[in-house]
Amino acid sequence: EEVVSEEKTQSVQQAVNEEVSNPENEDKAQTTVAPQTPEESEEETNNQSSENSKKVLDFEKLDDFEALKPHVDQAKNYFEELKATILHPTIGEIKYKTLGIINFIVIGLLFSLTFSRLLGVMLKGIYGAMNQFTNMFGFGQSSYGSSSISAFPMFWLFLLAIFLTQIILVLVYWIFEIIMQKEGASFKNALDQIFEPLSVLVVVGIVAFVFALLGSVFLKLALILCVLYLLILRYSFDGNIWLIANPKGFNRFYITMIPVALYSVVSYFVFKIVLGVLIENSNILGIIENMLRF
Repeated sequence: EEVVSEEKTQSVQQAVNEEVSNPENEDKAQTTVAPQTPEESEEETNNQSSENSKKVLDFEKLDDFEALKPHVDQAKNYFEELKATILHPTIGEIKYKTLGIINFIVIGLLFSLTFSRLLGVMLKGIYGAMNQFTNMFGFGQSSYGSSSISAFPMFWLFLLAIFLTQIILVLVYWIFEIIMQKEGASFKNALDQIFEPLSVLVVVGIVAFVFALLGSVFLKLALILCVLYLLILRYSFDGNIWLIANPKGFNRFYITMIPVALYSVVSYFVFKIVLGVLIENSNILGIIENMLRF
């Protein structure tokens, strides 16, 4: 009987040990022994929600990057094309799809800002000189307020004038292509023909704008670069005009005089209108009259 009782005791202890060593039973024991409090369950819910929100933000960032990636690729392609055409420009040949139109916009914007800035500095200098002149000779309080002049006066006028001049340039070239019966003549192709080799003017425009912002001795350099812009623009126009094929056998010298003269006349009228608006709105004539009156 003692042996039987000992065997029963050993079997009971073995069964208890197996239940304790079993992981499932341990989990059940833990859950039954230590149930979660409301604070712990709320903390666990907050942790799960924060993890979910982080995942959502990561997905949104990824989506934003995917949306911006095509624009980043386009910018990289533009700068690569810009570098290639600066180092090896070609006249009379179109190599890229959108380089010409981008150059057209960037060049016009940069030199509009530069011309506007140069005008602002010039007007401030004139008004400052008039103030000194009137104070020197004791003509009372001066009414020339140079401080009221904006940093970029008449910017929209310069923007309109420069883009109008560039559009007229392209239009004249396009009409000449039609007269010469060039295959595939279109306004877009004419624009690319003229402005694709002008990538160097993007760099010139950036430097000129920086010089105009710096002021002082750099203003003369900025003005020289603005004149260089006009010369290079005209050089591209004349070069493309001369390289157009002449299947009809027109006299090359006289036929190329037509677009050159037409563009010169139209540019003169645009310049005359812009100059008149500048003189009228800047009150330069009034300043000159007052100086002569003194």
